[in-house]
Amino acid sequence: MLHILILILKIIGIIIAVILGILLLLIAIFLFVPVHYEVQGRCDGDLDSLKGKVQVTWLLQLVRADILYMNGKMKWRLRFAWIKRGNTGAGKKQKEVQTLQKQAEISEIEEEEKTEISEIEEEEKSNHEKSITETDKIEKNEPEKFTEKSEENLATPQTIRQKSAHAPESEKWKTEKEIPEKEKSVDREKNGSFYQRILSWIQKIKCTFGKLCDKIKALSGKKEKLEEFLRDEVHKGAYHKCKKELFRLMKHLKPKKADVKIIYGFDDPYHTGQALAVFGVLYPFVGGCISVTPDFGHQVLKGSAYLKGKIYLWHFVQSGWKLIWNRNVRQTYRDIRNFKIK
Repeated sequence: MLHILILILKIIGIIIAVILGILLLLIAIFLFVPVHYEVQGRCDGDLDSLKGKVQVTWLLQLVRADILYMNGKMKWRLRFAWIKRGNTGAGKKQKEVQTLQKQAEISEIEEEEKTEISEIEEEEKSNHEKSITETDKIEKNEPEKFTEKSEENLATPQTIRQKSAHAPESEKWKTEKEIPEKEKSVDREKNGSFYQRILSWIQKIKCTFGKLCDKIKALSGKKEKLEEFLRDEVHKGAYHKCKKELFRLMKHLKPKKADVKIIYGFDDPYHTGQALAVFGVLYPFVGGCISVTPDFGHQVLKGSAYLKGKIYLWHFVQSGWKLIWNRNVRQTYRDIRNFKIK
């Protein structure tokens, strides 16, 4: 009985060891197998001549991604082992089959539309014939009705004139007096509404000015509180630690091979200067591999670029581990989550 239990425990231990070994192997592969990247580009003076290619591979090209830009069009392809996805290359037969199916469906739809159109034309003809017969009947009865209506319309203005002529003078005076009074009341209402609008605008301006003053006061208080938060020694230590790890990570991400020569310029010299400032920030990490010459007088883009390097996931994990186990960083993270400006 004991031998059976020991044998079962041995089998369970071997299975657990195999599972742990597979997990450790996968973790080592993800951490220490690099991601290779290669970037190529060229431009001969304008955007139409711009060409570029990006290739990323991992684990002996078991995972691969290709991006190609040429003639204003972008093509991409992804491959994971035997699974392929993209908008170029493979799948021509499937596309031909799909086109044939679409053509058959379109022909069926056209036949159905033709039958429906013929039925609609027949209905329209029948309705048109009916409408013609009805209009003939209506035209016969229209003259009599028209004469009766014209007599009634002519009678109405004559009756109104007779009534106004026989009306007493007192009523005429009242009507003549009421008209200017009504006009005056309308003018008063307009003036009152105009003054009310002006007063409402003044009140809105006062409210907005008061809100701006309150916001300025609140921002001044927030500024003081933020300065106190940044002056804390713990937060300063966390900032310096994060900065150190970021620079170290950028050094590891620097390409092993690089040859970049660019001549660029925008319509506005201000944008050209901004782009030069960005290149100046990246220069310490890349070194003398980049040659950038700005043209402040013309709009131009000319040059070539070639970059090749490796990215290890281990470097990201190492930097994150150091930041997590730093006491200043943990305390700063808690303070940021609980930070409130009142």
